[in-house]
Amino acid sequence: MINWDEELEKIFADPLFADIVAPTKKVTSSDRLIAGFQHIVEFVETRNRLPQKCNDREERTLYNQLQGILKDPEKVERCKPYDTVGILNEPVNHTASKPILDAKLPQTEEQQLEDIFSDPLFANVGQDDNGLFDLPDYMQQRLKERREADYVAQRVKCDDFDRYEAGFKDVHAGLKSGKYRLIKFKEAHIAQGRYFVEDGMLVYIAGLDQIEKNRHGKKNSRTRCIYENGMESGIYLQTLFKNLYRTGYTVQDISDVEGNYLTRKFSINSNDVESGMIYVLRSLSDDPAIATIRNLYKIGFTTTPLEARIANARHEPTYLCADVKVIATWRVYNVKSSTFEALIHKLFDCVQLQVTIDGKKPREWFVVPLNVIEQAVTYIINGKPIAYDKNIEHIIVLNED
Repeated sequence: MINWDEELEKIFADPLFADIVAPTKKVTSSDRLIAGFQHIVEFVETRNRLPQKCNDREERTLYNQLQGILKDPEKVERCKPYDTVGILNEPVNHTASKPILDAKLPQTEEQQLEDIFSDPLFANVGQDDNGLFDLPDYMQQRLKERREADYVAQRVKCDDFDRYEAGFKDVHAGLKSGKYRLIKFKEAHIAQGRYFVEDGMLVYIAGLDQIEKNRHGKKNSRTRCIYENGMESGIYLQTLFKNLYRTGYTVQDISDVEGNYLTRKFSINSNDVESGMIYVLRSLSDDPAIATIRNLYKIGFTTTPLEARIANARHEPTYLCADVKVIATWRVYNVKSSTFEALIHKLFDCVQLQVTIDGKKPREWFVVPLNVIEQAVTYIINGKPIAYDKNIEHIIVLNED
């Protein structure tokens, strides 16, 4: 007797059927309508409000889709089976910020307690001081802590920003001149009157409330943080710690620390041996693709006279086949110039120019401000571990208190 299941399996296992796949279901306008409505439902469940007409492109798209559905009774009926939050029961001209009361969102502990004690069963409970349902002090304290933990400090306009504006300008100038530098953030750096960089923006701690320990044993307090864009915030200290560890640095004043350090440490004597020269060049190319790049420099080293090295620059791909101008040079003593150059190139690898000239890719051109290059050379000579943040165009000193 023929086993048809086995025979069919043998037939469909033939290589002739290898490329045969089931036809895909064509997406209909009804499918697109339901998918769009489900995105609106997800938005409401997450935000506890309807999408509104605003500058956010995605939210504005959801707003327009919802208005189109509400204006068409057929679309409303088609979407009703998927309406889990009562959107289609709302009037068409509702305000976008009105909460959806039918949405079953998780309640906080405080909301649950309020619902319990507002139940009609407790309406006639006596009002004596020792009522059966009075909350104990420890529970009231816990609710208070939860409210404080849920508080999100919003940035608002700083009314007395004119008191702080000059300070921000001074820090920017000092970072450029070398009076200030950026170092890796540590909690011990926090103090009233200090500057930090948070997510690419300067922030000044203008005030610290009395520091207390929270229930986890960590120091916490309110701060008054002034931002260089004219805003301020009453952010919690622990939240500020997290932000600075993630995207921030500390501004450090080094004018009194390193004023004469390099002069004293690197004064040349008869025992020092010159090992080469670090140089910085700027391209004089008239090619728009090169000439329009701001802060484009070649960083290299040579053990031969620099003038002879660049004499034939217009014919060499390593110089972008164009004449160059010498911007800065450093003579290096008792150190291998090749090692020095390798450190520089590793530091600025993230901003290396990606270009092909006559089939070759020059490796020594970088898009980085000149003052940053000068600071990097100084720190490398000084033996300090550093990194470069290309987003804020600053050298960051690591492992520094």
